[in-house]
Amino acid sequence: MSIQTSWKGSYLNGKTADKQPVEIELLKEGLRISTQSGDIFLWAYQEITQTQGFYKNEPVKLERGKIIPEILILSDQEFLTSLHQFLPGAAKRFHNPALRGFRLRVILYATIGLMAVGIFVYLWGIPLAAEVLAPHIPLAWEQGMGRSALGVLAPEKSRCRDKALQEAIDEIVVRLHPHGSSPSDFKVVVVKSPIVNAIALPGGNIIVFSGLLEKMDSPESLAAVLAHEMQHIRKRHVTRRIIEDSSTGIMISALSGDVTGSMLYGMKIARNLAMLRYGRHEEDEADAEGLKMLMAANLDPEAAIRFFMMMKEKNRGLKIPQYLSTHPDLDQRIFRMKTLISSLDTGHRVYAKLSTGNSWRQIRSGCAVIPVSGRNVATVNPSEAR
Repeated sequence: MSIQTSWKGSYLNGKTADKQPVEIELLKEGLRISTQSGDIFLWAYQEITQTQGFYKNEPVKLERGKIIPEILILSDQEFLTSLHQFLPGAAKRFHNPALRGFRLRVILYATIGLMAVGIFVYLWGIPLAAEVLAPHIPLAWEQGMGRSALGVLAPEKSRCRDKALQEAIDEIVVRLHPHGSSPSDFKVVVVKSPIVNAIALPGGNIIVFSGLLEKMDSPESLAAVLAHEMQHIRKRHVTRRIIEDSSTGIMISALSGDVTGSMLYGMKIARNLAMLRYGRHEEDEADAEGLKMLMAANLDPEAAIRFFMMMKEKNRGLKIPQYLSTHPDLDQRIFRMKTLISSLDTGHRVYAKLSTGNSWRQIRSGCAVIPVSGRNVATVNPSEAR
C-alpha cells in the first residue's frame, strides 16, 4: 500500500500573521516545507510539538520554537495517519488517529472504573475509615463539637430549670456513670418541647425533650434511655456517624484535634444530629451495653423493655414518635433485650429503686409542655420545635 508523503498546508513564520500556502513532504529527517516564493525549511521531528488535531475534524496544528513559534496548519488529519505509517518511531510524539477509538474505550472504561471506586468508597471505604479513625479522635474535639451542637439544639431559653427534675436526673447519672468506663463527663439537658426524642451528642452531652419524659412512667425508664444514649457516646457511634456523613475537612479537623473547627462543624451538623440514624450493629451494641450498665448500677434492666412496650402500645395507630422512628425494629429489639437479660440475670436479683420513684409523675411534669389543642404530641414534627 502506497503512503501519501506530500501534503498541502499553511505556514506562519512567527513574525507576521500572514499565512503562506506551503507544500509539506514527509522525509526521514523531518518535514520538508516549501513556500510558493521558493523558500525551503526542514523541521526535525524532535523539534515539533503538536498543539491541535487530537479530535475528529479538528485541523492539525504543529509548532516549532518556544516563545513565538513557527506554525504549520493542515486541514486533513490523514496527514497524521500517513506520518505514523511512514515513520512509526519518530511519529510516536504525535497523535495517532487510528488509536482514537481505543482511547475512547479506555476513557469510558476508566470512567466506569472511577464510578465503581467512588461507589465502593462511599458504601464501604468511608464507613471503614470512620470506624478506624473514631477511636483516635481527641476527646476535646468531640466535646467542642458537642457543646456547639448543644447550643443549636438546646438553646438556653428552651432548657428546663426545674430543680426536682434535675436532682432526679443527677441521681441517675451518678448511679450510671461509674459503670461506664468512659472519659466523658455526661451532662443531661432537658428541653421544653413536645418532641418525643433523646439525642446523644459527641463528648458527653445528652438532650432529652420533655415530650419523651411525659411518656415515661418511672425514673428507671429514664435511666434505661440515658444508659442507651451513653453507650452511643462511649462507643463513639455518634462521632463515627458524623465522620461518615461529613466531608474530608471534618476528618482532618477531627484527627488534628482542631477544637475551633469542631465547634464550627458542630453548628453546621446540629440539625443532622437530631435526625441521626444508627446502624443495626450500633443499636444492638448500645442496647446490650446499656442493659449491662443498668445492671451494674443495680437498676432494673426490665425498665427498658417496659418503656418500649408502653411506647408501642400508647402510639398504636398513631404516627411513630421521633425516638422510635430513629430506633427501628422495635419488636426485634424487645426480643433481643429479653434474651440478653435472661442470660445475664441468672440469679433473679432484686434491684434497688431510684429515690424519686414515688413522686416521679409530679417530678416529670415540672417541664411539661401543654400540647396545642387537638394535637397529639407524638405527631409533632421535630422541625417545629427548632
